[in-house]
Amino acid sequence: MSEGQALKMEPAECAVCRATAVSAAVEVARGLDFEYDTSADTFFMVECQTCRTIYLNPRPSAEELARIYPQNYYSYNYSNRVNALAIKVKDFLDKNKSKGWLKFCPAANPRFLDIGCGNGRNLEILEKLGLSRQNLYGLEINAETVEKLRDRGFNAFLGAAEDAALQLEKEEPFDLIVILQVLEHVKDPDLVMKSLAQLLKPQAVLVVETPNVNSLDCTLFKKRYWGGYHFPRHWYLFNKESLTRLGANAGLQVISVKYLPAQTFWIYSLHHIVKEKISDKLAGALFDPFRNLFLLSVFTAFDILRAKLGFSTSNIQVVFQKPPK
Repeated sequence: MSEGQALKMEPAECAVCRATAVSAAVEVARGLDFEYDTSADTFFMVECQTCRTIYLNPRPSAEELARIYPQNYYSYNYSNRVNALAIKVKDFLDKNKSKGWLKFCPAANPRFLDIGCGNGRNLEILEKLGLSRQNLYGLEINAETVEKLRDRGFNAFLGAAEDAALQLEKEEPFDLIVILQVLEHVKDPDLVMKSLAQLLKPQAVLVVETPNVNSLDCTLFKKRYWGGYHFPRHWYLFNKESLTRLGANAGLQVISVKYLPAQTFWIYSLHHIVKEKISDKLAGALFDPFRNLFLLSVFTAFDILRAKLGFSTSNIQVVFQKPPK
């Protein structure tokens, strides 16, 4: 673990029900930055006793973001970090998933917005599925990435998820918005949901994918090692009920709930145990969730099977709809 200066921290509250009293939340887990060693701090996850949302408290202050998301963070180096065959499999799965989004959208050529669009993978997939490039929008916090997307002809905007309504207020409303594995990273998920609801047309849909705490692996590794904690970068963690409440706060209704594979959480959970109890080197060699094809295959298949049998996984997809006027 890094022995650098401790992170500057700030107190947090439940962003779903706004409970602030100390007695309103109890500690459920404590752990380290097992993945990137950005500090030697111990981090604490607490559970709101009112709505069962789990959140990091205290959490790193805004000035520490560059430190907790280092240059070697996986999403900055996705194509180099992830096994080439695994990328091809993910591309296939993501294409099918994108087709699923479009089934909820009645528009023939919908206006689409990806919150936290990264390098534009979803924009490219939807263009290949027949959507017009002029209807494809992305919001991203990295200025260099935004410029590259604009150079490629996409409608890219610079800003955080909380800024979506402000950044896009002059644009026409959207038929379909997705926010994938982003909501758990933001400072105020309630504000984000309300901001995105403003950008939707009546009867348009918002697709949310985020970690789910009502899952087998979370239960098994809950006190310290669960990969879904992603200490200290995941600030809020939800379940079906708390996500439904968050959507209701924004005036949205749930029309679909689906559970998707969460293979990396299984592998990271094992990685963290091995790293702390046996060997950092061994953990890196055997339990890299982006390189170990065997474990990726095993846990992907396991989660797909469990989802088909009606069990929840650690990756939940909730589709919300904005009511008609």
